[in-house]
Amino acid sequence: LAAAAMPGFRLVALVSGGVPHSHGCIEARARALPYCDTRLTVDARIADLLSRMTLEEKIAQIGSQSELGVDCAGVSRGKADIGLPSWMWISETNTGVSSACFQKERCVTTFAGPMGIAASFNRTVWRLKGSTLGGEQRAMNNVGGVRLMPNSSLFIGLTAFGPNINIARDPRFGRSSELPGEDPLLSGEYAFEMVSGMQERDSHGYPKVAAFLKHFTAYSTEKNRGLDNYSISTFDYFDTYLPQYERAFRAHPFG
Repeated sequence: LAAAAMPGFRLVALVSGGVPHSHGCIEARARALPYCDTRLTVDARIADLLSRMTLEEKIAQIGSQSELGVDCAGVSRGKADIGLPSWMWISETNTGVSSACFQKERCVTTFAGPMGIAASFNRTVWRLKGSTLGGEQRAMNNVGGVRLMPNSSLFIGLTAFGPNINIARDPRFGRSSELPGEDPLLSGEYAFEMVSGMQERDSHGYPKVAAFLKHFTAYSTEKNRGLDNYSISTFDYFDTYLPQYERAFRAHPFG
């Protein structure tokens, strides 16, 4: 909802009928409503938008609607009668912007794995990686780029889910290829620089993308995530599993 009300955010979404567009508030019925009036404050616009929804419709904006796309894409429903499009929240932005090439040989950059880049111990490289990811995701947003395959209906927006800074504790963990390593200090510094690059702001103060750190701490299995009970000592929790997030949040990611 906040993204729909922020004038600096260009939203790639779907209107009824499946036609993509690159930002919210482009339909006449939406532009006629206060939530699309950029002369108002963000708070006033959000308040107007929320006032036009039932409780069920509000919930549909913050939870994945599986019939609109794959669950892990996090597609929210929108509200067609006020011109509010649905929205794919989860654009994977970790090793590259997860997207189909929008033209032949016109594709985003695929970087070396995070563990390899983190092993450079080079803050400048980490920030440049973030800046490239942010710029390329905004470009894919501008041209109507999609996630996964070229015929996908999952249009890429500006909510960038990355970097992943869970701690690599066991080489059998299936997501080790997504992680910068086993050291919380290294992971935190890597994330701080990467997020800072991803969210570089233009002359109007608008960030390239909105970065979201991944995942919940102690997230280390491929099945039954959210249902497991992990036995972690209080010391290990604060010494190993949380410090990288504390450092990364100093770069002010959106989540």
